Amino acid sequence: MKALDNVCVEKISRILGELISGTELTRILSKNNWKDHDTETGIKSISTKWKRINASMLYEINKVKSPKPFFQFVEEVMTPVSFVNSEEGWYYNLKEINLILRFYGYEITDAGKIKIVKATETLSEAIKRSKSLIEKLEAHNIHTKVTEYCTPELLNENYFHAILEASKSVFERIRVLTFSNLDGNQLINEAFKINNPSIIINGNKLENNDEKSQYLGLKSLLNTICYIYRNPTAHSPKLFNEKNENDAIIAFIMMSMAHQQLDHCSCVRFIN
Repeated sequence: MKALDNVCVEKISRILGELISGTELTRILSKNNWKDHDTETGIKSISTKWKRINASMLYEINKVKSPKPFFQFVEEVMTPVSFVNSEEGWYYNLKEINLILRFYGYEITDAGKIKIVKATETLSEAIKRSKSLIEKLEAHNIHTKVTEYCTPELLNENYFHAILEASKSVFERIRVLTFSNLDGNQLINEAFKINNPSIIINGNKLENNDEKSQYLGLKSLLNTICYIYRNPTAHSPKLFNEKNENDAIIAFIMMSMAHQQLDHCSCVRFIN
């Protein structure tokens, strides 16, 4: 961690100034007995909101020799309940503020609280850390049917539940394709019976070893997704680290591969 400087306070003040009204700003400053340079003389000034925030917070930081007042102000403005009708606005501003704070060894959590983190050293590192998982997945051309099932979890970087929800997309697609009520490995094994298939890969007639190998490869991929990411028992031994971003990316790549293969499949037998 390093001490907050004028650059940090000003940049974040500019962001926060766009998120609250002048009336709300006056209320917060008054409630906490913080210096309000626009009202203390009794003559209302016409300073912009961010300049009022900046002047007040720099004064309070210097007075107590601590960033605590500034952090308290940030937390009051960035309380999650204020963004219940603007989820996109919440994550955008959270990202912008954290991009700055991380240079000083802090960040705002999804609960709207400041915590200590490893300080960012370079701009490239800061940009990389500020990217959401959705943005990172874009580089891997993840199938849209994967992300549409778990966008809220991805925005929240809740990897464990994002993976679980995304895995459901694979099995729901097979159920819809086969008009089946089965689930998990039972669904896969019934749909991909090599001697009596319900689902076939278009153009694959299962007439030779290469075609059978391709077909069994898809079946194995689907079963693997089920065993590792879908079945509740697979979550107990933690076969993947629910907090590890790289593990999450691997999971999404596997599910994307499955959907890409299913794009070229057809149903030839409904499952009762």
